[in-house]
Amino acid sequence: MAFSAQHTIARTPGEVAEALGSEDFHRSVIESLGGSLVSFSREGDPTGAMTVTTVRTAPTDKVPEKARKFVGDNLQIEQVERWNAPAADGSRTGTTTITVAKAKATAEASTALRVAGAGTEYAVDGTLACKIPLVGSTLAAKAEPMVGKVVTRQARELQAWLDGRSRQS
Repeated sequence: MAFSAQHTIARTPGEVAEALGSEDFHRSVIESLGGSLVSFSREGDPTGAMTVTTVRTAPTDKVPEKARKFVGDNLQIEQVERWNAPAADGSRTGTTTITVAKAKATAEASTALRVAGAGTEYAVDGTLACKIPLVGSTLAAKAEPMVGKVVTRQARELQAWLDGRSRQS
């Protein structure tokens, strides 16, 4: 299933990249969604190319009952974000891979931070697949709208987290 989501954040691409490279930011988002951060690593730096890997647990209370029979009460999710170094205007592109082994699900996405007026357009375009026999395509179809909601939530959290950091300065 294909998905696409774009949101504007009232910060520069560099500020957004700094948040996306922060363990504190990822912990904040994951905990706000009811999960917990298992591990975090970052190679590189938000001012250049970087790879951010998070492993988190998430409750399955919003997963359809049919799927919960296969995955249980919690999922472990690995997310790897690979960001290219910024262009001259600060924009950057990257890729994100999300793996949920227990659900036999993967998502592959192209990501972008583009200059948009005084802010940044955060864009995610990708595909989602679930390979559970007999119900995988149905579950992927049901999960697809949730991906957009997660991207929307992450954009809101980015804005709030960056706003909170500015007030602290």
